[in-house]
Amino acid sequence: MSYRFYLFLFLLFFTSSTTALWPIPTSWSKGNEVLKVYSTLSFHYSDNILSSSAELHKIIHSATQRLLQFMKEEKYTPPNKLIPIPERNAKTVERMYVEIESDDVELGPDTDESYELIIPVGHSQDQPITCHLKAKTVYGLLHGLTTFSLLLYSPPSSADLVLPDAPHYIIDRPRFHHRGILLDTSRNFYPETDILRTLDVMSWNKMNVFHWHIVDQHSWPVKSEVFPELSEKGAYDPNDMVYSKREIETIVEYAKMRGIRVIPEFDMPGHTYPISLSHPEIMTCLDQQPNWNWYAAEPPSGQLNPILPKTYDFVRQLIAELSSWFPDKFWHTGGDEVNAHCWESTDSIRDYLSSNPGSSISTVLQTFLNVEYDAVRDSGKTPVTWEEILLNQGMGLAEDVVIQVWTNSDRVKQVVAKKYRVIVGPGDFWYLDCGHGGWLGDWVDGNSWCDPFKTWQKVYSYNPVQDLNEEEAKYILGGEVLLWSEQADTTNFESLLWPRSSAAAEILWSGATDAHGNPRSVLTALPRLHEMRFRMVGRGIRAEPLQPLWCARTGKCNLPPSMK
Repeated sequence: MSYRFYLFLFLLFFTSSTTALWPIPTSWSKGNEVLKVYSTLSFHYSDNILSSSAELHKIIHSATQRLLQFMKEEKYTPPNKLIPIPERNAKTVERMYVEIESDDVELGPDTDESYELIIPVGHSQDQPITCHLKAKTVYGLLHGLTTFSLLLYSPPSSADLVLPDAPHYIIDRPRFHHRGILLDTSRNFYPETDILRTLDVMSWNKMNVFHWHIVDQHSWPVKSEVFPELSEKGAYDPNDMVYSKREIETIVEYAKMRGIRVIPEFDMPGHTYPISLSHPEIMTCLDQQPNWNWYAAEPPSGQLNPILPKTYDFVRQLIAELSSWFPDKFWHTGGDEVNAHCWESTDSIRDYLSSNPGSSISTVLQTFLNVEYDAVRDSGKTPVTWEEILLNQGMGLAEDVVIQVWTNSDRVKQVVAKKYRVIVGPGDFWYLDCGHGGWLGDWVDGNSWCDPFKTWQKVYSYNPVQDLNEEEAKYILGGEVLLWSEQADTTNFESLLWPRSSAAAEILWSGATDAHGNPRSVLTALPRLHEMRFRMVGRGIRAEPLQPLWCARTGKCNLPPSMK
């Protein structure tokens, strides 16, 4: 096929040939030259990198090897745009000079992830081009390498790797420090390979927090060494559906190599039925049927007993052990959907309340939280909890506690008014399991509590600091999209996550408004998100399509004015 005919097809069927980046950088200027790029790109480092720690070298080496592997194997040709074939004597990028200001490898809620990427065009055809990547920390460097990878294309009928629209000058930094995904591995189990692959895709989208909702009321897949009976009796399969200490440490290390924090959630005192299979003596209202809804939000019911010393011994030992497996400073304590009736119907708790004037369900819950949070702090971590503990239960919480809002976006402002730091993830915008219908048996017309389905446009339309003034917005650490696994498992979770999580990733990295303060447009975002989705699919990810391919190619499938 001749280049002229290929150009004709482009004009007939394809959208703009402009390079696309996701998420959109803070500042990005570009030109109109097409460069070749050597797939054996060489890296040169500043002196402080050369003399730094082995761990920093490991992170950088891991990242550059991933980039070189993409350059060698990806051969990405977008199906919705024309990538120009470079001239035979086109200028060539052969080197990348890398520098960082700090050799600190600690990864936390305040880590600087900014970077600057300069790709010049050079002055002569025979002079190899050196691009320049600099960052405050190694984690900004990782994002810069990711951006570089998204600028590379392989034109049809060409063996060259090309970089269009040079020169590029990119200055980039995240709007929010906390940019995450929650994955529930209790209701259905995900093997280690699924989690590692998810971490890969998160890194391509510049997401930096994996909120691991690792246990819940359906199974206990964590293989504790202090309490091995928990998974022996509480996992779906104690041999094949568990996460050992070694596997967890592998996941945490793999995440760090990609600039991702792993925050575990061990939900208490509710959502704890699996503990009863090995420790029934510290549990209440176990698997009440058929009216389980009186005792829990979902079957099977079961909550820790908050009046027993044995309960607190168990909680302290469990947190002391498992906190050492997760180096992050945040520890999610859960705390959602505590059912008062469950405790009120338990004889030992009723007897305790009647013999202790002034006590109530609220006071015993407060006691439980005090013990749990102190155990978290004793492990050197900050407690994170769901918002009901503050807004519904009215518990007294110290100012260090981080509140995650999930029920509704309106509640963000309520939490901020109480001057707590906030992680947003509201069900009306960022719940990815919504809209698939009810999963309870014998409910023909059942739906999910958070209907309808959250389209990528709905996800993209959420502003984490909506209706907050400048001072109030400082309390927003960032946010997460959430995938609860009642109807998700290894067979379909990637399509549920991607590319809708990418929509949240851009809002959290680039902000919900553009440089002029206007809300970001789904129309201008769509061509770039198409391309990001095509890249993810090309890399083996089952990201669901946004539109028919004809629409992606032509850009002619927008809502007509007559329907607005």
